[in-house]
Formats: sequence, C-alpha cells, structure tokens
Amino acid sequence: MKTLLVFPRFKYPSGDPPLGVAYLAASLRAQGLDADVFDATFVRDPLAALREKLSHTRYDLLGITALTSMLDAVRDIAALGKQVSPHTRIVAGGPHATVDPEGTLALDGVDAVALGEGEIILPELVRSGLCLEGQPGFWFRRDGEIVRNPSADCIADLDAVPFPAWDLLDMKQYLSLWYQLDAIRPGLKGTSVVASRGCPFNCAYCQPTLRTVFGTKVRRRSPGNIIAELRELKERYHIDGVMWLDDTFLVDRAWMRELCEGMIAAGLGLLWGANVRADVADRESLALMREAGLRVMHVGIESATQRILDEVYQKGITVEQVRRTVALGREIGLSVRGYFMIGAPGETEEEARATVRLANELPLDDVTFSITTPLPHTHLYENTKHLVDREFSSFDYYKTPVYKAGITIPPRKLDRIKKMGYLSFYLGRRRLWRTVKSVIGPSGVQRMLLKLKRF
Repeated sequence: MKTLLVFPRFKYPSGDPPLGVAYLAASLRAQGLDADVFDATFVRDPLAALREKLSHTRYDLLGITALTSMLDAVRDIAALGKQVSPHTRIVAGGPHATVDPEGTLALDGVDAVALGEGEIILPELVRSGLCLEGQPGFWFRRDGEIVRNPSADCIADLDAVPFPAWDLLDMKQYLSLWYQLDAIRPGLKGTSVVASRGCPFNCAYCQPTLRTVFGTKVRRRSPGNIIAELRELKERYHIDGVMWLDDTFLVDRAWMRELCEGMIAAGLGLLWGANVRADVADRESLALMREAGLRVMHVGIESATQRILDEVYQKGITVEQVRRTVALGREIGLSVRGYFMIGAPGETEEEARATVRLANELPLDDVTFSITTPLPHTHLYENTKHLVDREFSSFDYYKTPVYKAGITIPPRKLDRIKKMGYLSFYLGRRRLWRTVKSVIGPSGVQRMLLKLKRF
C-alpha cells in the first residue's frame, strides 16, 4: 500500500523544510510501509507536476498537510487527486484540519481528516487497509453524515518518533536558502529542528489551538535523542547550525541545562538560534546557551503599545521586559530578531507607527512585521470573529488584513506602514552595510528574493 504525503506550499518558499510530512514519512517507513513526499515548495507548476506523479504511480492514500494559509492549495490538490486517481483515499491533516475538521471535510475531494499528531495514527490507518471505522483520531463522511471517531492520545514519548525522512525532501535546496543565522554570517548552512511539542502560555493568537493540536502538557525529547539527531544532520549534510522551532526553549531550565551541557560535551561545534520569551530570559541561562552555541535569539515583541499586548494579544509581557531582554541578549554577544504584528482590531495608525519606531530603536539585527490575523478558533478569533471580513482561505498574515473596514487601520495605510517599517530598518544607517553583505554572500540574491515575496 503506497502513501503520498503532500506539503502544499504554493507561495512564500523558504529555507525551512516541512518537518511535519518528513516525520510522517519516517513513521510510516519505521512500520515497513511505503511512503513518498511531494513537496510543492520549489516546484514551478505544482498542480501539473502532481498530476503527472499521480498519473504514473498508483497511490492508495494521499495525505495533505492543511494549514490555514494554504487552504486554497489544499482544496485544489484534493480536487485534482480525486479527478486523476478516483480510487485514492484523500486525508487532510495538520493544524487547520485539527481545529476546523468540519470545514476541512467540506472541501471537495477530502474523504477524511486526521486530528492531532499523525505519527502513530497514520501508520495504524494504513495497516488497517484504510478502514476508517473506529480509527482513533479520524473524522470522515458516511452517507453524507460526519462520523467522529474518538480522539487519539498524544504521543507520550517523543523519543519514539523516528528522525525526519530528510532524504524525501530537496535538502540541498533547503540548505542553500536557509537564512536563520544570516545575522551571524550570511551563507551559514543549517536547518530547523523541533525539540518539544506544546506551549504553557496563553497568547490569544496561538491558544487554545496549540493545545488542541498538541495537548495541554508540554512534552520534550530527551537531550540524548536531540544530540543524536544533531550529530546525524552534521554527518549527513555538514551543517553549521540549526534553528530550534520550539516556542518554549527556556521555560524548563533543568531540561535546557542538560541539553546545553550535552551539546558542549558532544563537541559538535554547531551554532544555533532559539525563540525566547521576554519574561523568562535571565543572564545565567542565556550565558549557558551561548556557551553551547546560541548566537541568535528570536523574541516575540508584537507591539509597542501595552494596551494591545494586554487586551488584544494577551501576551503576558511588558514593553519594559522586551527592552531588558533585548539589551541583555546584546550584552552577552547575541544577535536578536524581533517579531512584530500590526493591524490589531482597534489599533490606531499612531500605535502601529509606534511599533515600527520601537523596532528601529531597539538594538535588533532582524525584524519581521506581520499583519494581525486571527487564526481559526484561537482566543483572538473567537473574540473578534464578528469583525472578520474574509474566508479562512484568504488569510495571509504577510499581506492581507482580514478585519472589516473601520475596525483597524485601512489596508493601504497598513501596507504602507509595514513596508516603511522594513525599509527604515534594513536601509537605515545602522544596518545598511549588513543588508548589502547579506545579498553579496552565497545564495544571497536568491534568499533576498524569497524574503521580498513577503514584502
């Protein structure tokens, strides 16, 4: 029985590989099951290429990763799959399918949805001969009615999940376009790693979606398991560094200390970046992390206005904590990237411009400005869904405001503020030379073009 896993990234290609499908493929292989991956990230005409693949190979199962920002692509792939290969069972999984299973099942061609983590439930489905009846973690339609099977348990031991099937991805392309450590030196070869699942915090733009997908408890891989993966990545791809995708790297200090000490003892010499919340950073922890290879710290700053942080985003941090954490990072020799959002419901033009000014005032090396977008069934969405004026399929937090006119800053003004924020930051006197050097470096032009797609 053959399975094809599809990652439908039709726009905004990046150097970050789709680890979700790579984990699923590895889990199927570990059970002796046949798995392949179609990653649309670098495919010029993905639907034509997928049509060709489905026409020449008989797949029994087509699994599609469903992210809210990729719903149009999910719909097109499911419809194409059913047209070209009617016998193939089509299952959508991932965050959007988990939080909006009814809406995902309504997409033409989708036979079933997988809720939550798929590394255990997908192999079980395949081993059953694709029998959906009673399969935990799956919803499907029978005679026009939705059948809701029981939920599947979260994976108790993440060490039991095999390392991603990197060989099924175009890792050469991903490694050449990866720019997470460009603030240190453009052209460093690296990739992304996930060390944990779940988040204990309650930010309105993430929760309770993260708990719906990953459960209420934060689970972490053992330091030994993580270091084994790093060693394999270095031996196989000769990487210089990694970026941890975890939101909570610094929350469990005992685990963090064990991991950092293990990385130092392993002598891999890898540099890395990590997400750090402004309210949990301390000098001792950051210093140990730096000794273990930390060079880039990502901080979710979001807004310069405390009212927006408290009332809209429910972030649980203060602007003063942000200033202290960024300054602390720079003091111990770290580069810092700041993440910001503009266009929150009720945000004024002056408040958005204040956020841009804060980005320029802080000693940051990189910034990202996103459009505030209430992802499905987060607290932000539930609190403001009556103000939303777009379907999920048109959500695009890089470029498209979703709130009704008059609720936030007009779209053209918001776009202008965002673009001026990027221009003033990267072309300002403090950072212009580094911007120029990043383009000159290896694959610099191509990486810059990828970034500009989101501009």
